[in-house]
Formats: sequence, structure tokens, C-alpha cells
Amino acid sequence: MLDEAAIYEALERVVDPCSIATGAPITLREMGMIESIDIDEGAVRVTLRLTSPVCWQAANIIAMVEKAVGALPGADSVVCALNGRAQWMPDMMHPDATARLRRLRPLPEARP
Repeated sequence: MLDEAAIYEALERVVDPCSIATGAPITLREMGMIESIDIDEGAVRVTLRLTSPVCWQAANIIAMVEKAVGALPGADSVVCALNGRAQWMPDMMHPDATARLRRLRPLPEARP
């Protein structure tokens, strides 16, 4: 049966392309980029908030989401939309993802 849990599980296979570039692959869910999931029978709409309003990877992210969710049994149509008004903030990341990232890219120390 197609439900939110199955969709979230499929989205665990979608990794933020910029996090791959940093060497710390982080899923969209861990990044806090999934704003909502709506299911109407077999029609699925996933709405994302991007980490930057000028994200160069937006089209790739949309394609990956639609492919991953579209592969689920019962998903007749999938649309991934972006909420251009939603503001993403680093504190939306899962703490484990933040810790993985900080191990590879520590924050610079504050200067006095």
C-alpha cells in the first residue's frame, strides 16, 4: 500500500548533491528539505524547500525524487514541487547529519 512511510523510505535513497560534493552524503530528509507529502489515491506530490533559492541542482533533485517515488507500487503519478517561499535553515538538519558534516568540515573558529 502506498503511504507516507513508504514514500519517506524511498526518499532515503535521494541524497542532496551538494552534500555528496562535501564528502558527507546526506539524504533530503536528513537535510530537512522535505516540506510535505500529499497522497491522493495513486497521485503523489512531494514539496521541497531548497537550501538556497538559486540551487543549481534543483532540476536534478526533482528528477531523483520523482524517480525514487515513482518506482513504488501504487504510485501512478509523482510530482515534486519546490516551495520557493520556504526558507531552509541549517538547524532543520538532523543532528546526526550535522555531526557527520562537521567531522569533515568543522566550523571556523571565531576570531576575537
